[in-house]
Amino acid sequence: MRKWLTLLALFIALLVPFINVKAQNPIPFDSLNISVWPEYDTPTVLVINRITLAPETTLPAKVTFRMPSQVGKVHVVAVGKTADTISDSGVESTFTPGGDYSQVVVNATGRFLQIEYYDPSLTKTGNQRLYTFSWLGDNNVANFRFEFRQPLQSSNVSIDPPLKNPTVDSDGFQLSELIQTGVKAGQKLTFNIKYQRDTDAPSTSFLKVQSTAPLDQTLPGQFNWTTWLPWGLGGLGLVLLLIVGWVYWSSSKNNRTSVRVRKRHIGARTEEEGDDQNQAHCTQCGKRLQPGDRFCRVCGARVRRSTD
Repeated sequence: MRKWLTLLALFIALLVPFINVKAQNPIPFDSLNISVWPEYDTPTVLVINRITLAPETTLPAKVTFRMPSQVGKVHVVAVGKTADTISDSGVESTFTPGGDYSQVVVNATGRFLQIEYYDPSLTKTGNQRLYTFSWLGDNNVANFRFEFRQPLQSSNVSIDPPLKNPTVDSDGFQLSELIQTGVKAGQKLTFNIKYQRDTDAPSTSFLKVQSTAPLDQTLPGQFNWTTWLPWGLGGLGLVLLLIVGWVYWSSSKNNRTSVRVRKRHIGARTEEEGDDQNQAHCTQCGKRLQPGDRFCRVCGARVRRSTD
């Protein structure tokens, strides 16, 4: 009996590692798209991992993703039921900085994940740049894609293994890629990248500001001066006409008032002159005589009237 118990314990001890391996078997990826952007908005390397879990994956699932030990934190952890609904809102994840590797464990409630981090291991010697990226081969990947986004103001790029399909995106970045199918767990892929760059400024500082819509297109809340210009000119012309009319009316009114005042003054002067003409004066000194005077009150000369 004791012998049988010893054999049973030995059998269980040998079976436990296989049970743990099965329990820890990493979740297979239907696709893995890795984008490497050196010196994009920081002096480091932005690494963007877009993951699609295999269709047979039971959700929610715990997804473990490893990265270089130099990575101090994860920048973005996002999950979505579709590629268009990926969001970092409400995502449960745990980041563990490690000695050999850092890692993040994500509670995936959808098949689509995006994990971003900044890798500070970019080496700079003068204008020479050197960076090595490695896919550690933790998962089976049905469709593997590696993309390199060349920094702006850089040249003499050399990548081993060579990438293919060079293109230029709308921001002026040159892109190249390597596509491989059927990458097995344990298959490590390493990319050695070299290039030259005479500036330490991030690529974003060289981007041109672009309008999100054509300049002749009216955005919500935007004033369209081409539509309102004719109305504005018409309103301005009407205001000018009103001002000119008011000035003309005021000027005419003042002129009529001045004419009436002048007429009154002329009439008054005429009456005064008439009175002066009817008034008798001294024939010797010219002073005006009062009615009934027989002698001038100034020079004493005898008044000679026409009736005398």
